[in-house]
Amino acid sequence: MRVIMAIIVMVALMLVLIVAGCNDTYHYDSRLETADSLMRDNPDSALAIIEAVSLDSLINDGDRAYCDLLLTQAKYKCYIVATNDSTINRALAYYCAHPAEQEKLTRCNIFKGAVMEELGYPDSAIHYYKNAEISAAPNDYNNLAYSKMRIATLYQHELSQDSAAIVRFKEAIYYYKMLQDTSYLISCYGNLGAVCGVTYPDSTEYYLTTAIRLAQISKPEKQYTYMSKLAGFCYWYKKDYQRAKDLAMRVLNEGKDKSKETQFYTYAALAYVKLGLIDSAKHIFQITPPPVDQVDSMGRYDVLTAIEQAEKGYQDNDSNVDSKSYGIANQILSNSKEKELIKAEAAHDQAVTTKNNVALQKRNKILAIVLSSAFLLLVLLLYGIYCLQRMVSNYRDEITSTKNELLSQIESLKQRNNDNDTSVSQLVRYRLSALNELFQDIRVKSSDERKVKRIVPLSSILKSMNERHEIMNIKLSDSFWEKMKLSVDGEYKGIATFVEQRYPDLTSDDLKLFYLSCAGISPQIIKLCMNYTSAVTVSNYKRRLVKEKLGLDIKFEEFIEKYMNGDL
Repeated sequence: MRVIMAIIVMVALMLVLIVAGCNDTYHYDSRLETADSLMRDNPDSALAIIEAVSLDSLINDGDRAYCDLLLTQAKYKCYIVATNDSTINRALAYYCAHPAEQEKLTRCNIFKGAVMEELGYPDSAIHYYKNAEISAAPNDYNNLAYSKMRIATLYQHELSQDSAAIVRFKEAIYYYKMLQDTSYLISCYGNLGAVCGVTYPDSTEYYLTTAIRLAQISKPEKQYTYMSKLAGFCYWYKKDYQRAKDLAMRVLNEGKDKSKETQFYTYAALAYVKLGLIDSAKHIFQITPPPVDQVDSMGRYDVLTAIEQAEKGYQDNDSNVDSKSYGIANQILSNSKEKELIKAEAAHDQAVTTKNNVALQKRNKILAIVLSSAFLLLVLLLYGIYCLQRMVSNYRDEITSTKNELLSQIESLKQRNNDNDTSVSQLVRYRLSALNELFQDIRVKSSDERKVKRIVPLSSILKSMNERHEIMNIKLSDSFWEKMKLSVDGEYKGIATFVEQRYPDLTSDDLKLFYLSCAGISPQIIKLCMNYTSAVTVSNYKRRLVKEKLGLDIKFEEFIEKYMNGDL
């Protein structure tokens, strides 16, 4: 037993040291905490603070890791494109070794994914965003929502997995609703409307309309972006040219100082052509800003083609724009294809590296889980052996103590029976008969004293526990309870019968507890008779019996006294 206790103490001490080591937290540099507090609404100010902090002025690895994380986050939010991932890698390595910093570990995974996205590795970016989902606490709604939104965006724009994007956008919306973050809600609803497209037309219109409505309340400048998307949807998919024209012109008229993109003009011009208003289409085409990317160039070409088809022989000073726009579009397409090839090769190399790293991490993780599980099982086994042997020892002491106490009460009753007071002799005989019945039941069940006194070996522990249950599970006959009732009625002028008639809602167990308590039976023996878990339970039940069942705010002994004085 002493050896087992020593082992358990040593194991417990090791666990405490491990937990204490895992829970190390730093009081971070106040400059870093100030920058972190500004990150959401004023990332440029946060970046200025962080860049003014010298790594040499930071006193520990925790501060340096925190600084690396905040620097990567601030640059990303200030649209400074990353050229390598060395900074965020240092922070990620530190927080992987200190998983107690759960929120910062989650943020490291998020911005590692953001850096990989900027470096042109969408598959690797999704991997780290998913790691952020796993490492985030269940109530870390902000990081959960942001990681899901980034995954959805990559599925939408890079991997063409619209169904997966829809699922992640909806999950992000759920968390942003919990946070009441209107800004990101607008973005999620707008992108969800875009990805639903023609596949789910009703959903598309609902999500885009919701984004516009939310933007009108809190971010007015954003509404025009989603009005444009809705105009395109109405034009291309619903063929509702009047609504497409109205939406596009509303953007041009109301959003002149906000977000004006070439596509707004394109949708307006195309809608005017479809409505037969050629002069209006020409005017919109003439005031359209120069194209800045492939989409703008192709849109401009579409407008020219639509106008020429609608008005045969359309020729004016802008006719050369046709060939110019078409040439620009072709050049952009050519450059884009070349970049896609380079990007595909880089993505393949990155995928191979990532696959090897994932396999290595998986093997290490499995090994760690196996070792941890084996260690935990050993601790549980040792502790279980200790607890079982303690329980076996306790039940031996419990049986002996109960028998001795019961014998004491029986001897006391015999002494009262020998007195010549005829007024109590009958009730004493009833009670003496009942307790003798109880004692015989215990004595018969525990008649093999060797079974009770021996040191139980490990192989017999469970068998011994079953024997303990058989010995201590006393089932008393109806005659026992009838004798106890007669004994109590005789001693206290019919109190048992009075309670049974006065309080008809009392259960059978309530009445049995009342009989034993009135008879002065000790809590240890009452526990045995009623099959309660402990003697403390007996006191609690007696208190509840008087207060809740009998409706009196007094002690049990006071109840008997009031009855005997005629106060009830």
